[in-house]
Amino acid sequence: MEKKDIKIIFEDFFDYKKNILYAEDVSLKTIATEYGTPSFVYSKNYLLSQIRRFKNAFSGANSLICYSVKANSNLNILKMMEKEGYGADVVSEGELRGAILAGFTPDKIVFAGVGKSEEEISYGIKNNINCFNIENQEELALIEKYGKKFNQKVVCNLRLNLDIDVDTHEYVKTSKNETKFGIDLPLAEKIIKERKKYKYAQILGFHLHLGSQLKDVTPYTSALKKVKIFSEKVKFQPKIIDIGGGFGIPYSNKDIVTEIEEFGNVITPIINSMKIESLILEPGRFIVGNTAVLLTKVLYVKKRDKKNFVIVDAAMNDLIRPSIYGSYHSIFPILAKKNSMRADIVGPICESGDFLGKDIDIPSDIKAGDLIAVASAGAYSFTMSSNYNSRLKPCEILVDNKKASIIRKRETYKDLWKR
Repeated sequence: MEKKDIKIIFEDFFDYKKNILYAEDVSLKTIATEYGTPSFVYSKNYLLSQIRRFKNAFSGANSLICYSVKANSNLNILKMMEKEGYGADVVSEGELRGAILAGFTPDKIVFAGVGKSEEEISYGIKNNINCFNIENQEELALIEKYGKKFNQKVVCNLRLNLDIDVDTHEYVKTSKNETKFGIDLPLAEKIIKERKKYKYAQILGFHLHLGSQLKDVTPYTSALKKVKIFSEKVKFQPKIIDIGGGFGIPYSNKDIVTEIEEFGNVITPIINSMKIESLILEPGRFIVGNTAVLLTKVLYVKKRDKKNFVIVDAAMNDLIRPSIYGSYHSIFPILAKKNSMRADIVGPICESGDFLGKDIDIPSDIKAGDLIAVASAGAYSFTMSSNYNSRLKPCEILVDNKKASIIRKRETYKDLWKR
């Protein structure tokens, strides 16, 4: 555990006070006592800070910021986004319904996703959403079909596969030819040339999401250059450019991530020079990623000659990122202590892949009942959780200064079988 990680990851919203880790002005020890463990604990004011910071970074362009619902779909968090003027980026009918339930107006909702079903397309058109990001030619035919059925023009952006490599995990690269995402340029050119045959599907722009957890702006500038060259080649002036999301966050002090303001400073003038009417952005991880911790309790400590294990009551079903991506999450003891040992932080699930961190610095006298916090648990954490091993999903807690409140109740055993 690196002390300097505290500031880098949490800014001032999670910090030690008298050697106890706090979320804003509430002790995580108090939260564990009142709400139990494991629990996801969010800082409301950190969330608001990130929401406003991102908005300010891209204020120089005519932009629609659509929060990526897949990152965290808690209705209370979605309502915060909507109240701050954001739209929503959805990839399923469930996310679309959740966004509408949270109060987003359909004209601020964009629908992406490589495999939209006919029912999902119909539901989106019927609800008059802002636009669809198109992944293949057959999808356009379905949009034409349901546009005609509801007598409605439907704005579409072609998602281009620009064959751009990015420095991130293989599983979250989305703009290489070998991935399932997007339309390759020769086919996109054919679609654009034939676009007038569509009466209801209105092709107005391009979508170019490149991947997730991107730490510098270079891939975006490379992609926009390719889009500009392609647009000139096919003699098509896009009205809309959706650059997706993917803006990275630091998970530790080893992560060197370009400030979001620099992303805005570089991308905005390029967009303005292209005479784009609307820039769409889809941040998710940047907004919520570092604004939460997974609070968990030590069950057992197993010390061996070559390896130490701290077994906790959270597991891969609660936070699967370390298991499937090999992701690093900084881990902090709730009670700060100087003496430390190296240990794997593992859960109770019957898989060797059930770990939250490997070779983590942890207090050497840590014992059953002690508490630890797994950082950067706001994005792709609860939304990727499961009931594997028939385990209950944790509760979610939102801290606002001195007040902590439940924004999702802990599951009960009855919930496992109620359907």
